[in-house]
Amino acid sequence: MIECTPNCKYKKLLEECEGKRQQEKSSELHRCKEQNKVKERKLRDLNKKVLLLTVIATVAGTLIGKEALEVIGEWLGLLEDFNIGGGDTTTGVFPAPGTLGIFALALLFPVRRRK
Repeated sequence: MIECTPNCKYKKLLEECEGKRQQEKSSELHRCKEQNKVKERKLRDLNKKVLLLTVIATVAGTLIGKEALEVIGEWLGLLEDFNIGGGDTTTGVFPAPGTLGIFALALLFPVRRRK
């Protein structure tokens, strides 16, 4: 590497270029941080909305869904009575009526995966 004398015009040019490059780098970093803050704020707002809708759906399912759960339970009872194989070898595992509302919530709010 060649060393410059104290009054070399190239040394001043090099220092100016380094200063400009440092300013560009810091401005890019600042802009990137601001974009990240905006994205995080949007994500936080969406998470709040999802939580609120989940609570609303759970309360609505609790208030309205008792009759619907009884109908689904009766329907499952009919399925138990229906014997496909012709013998008693058919057995099934059915969820408790209280958990059917949770399964219904999963159908109402499908989870979308981020790409």
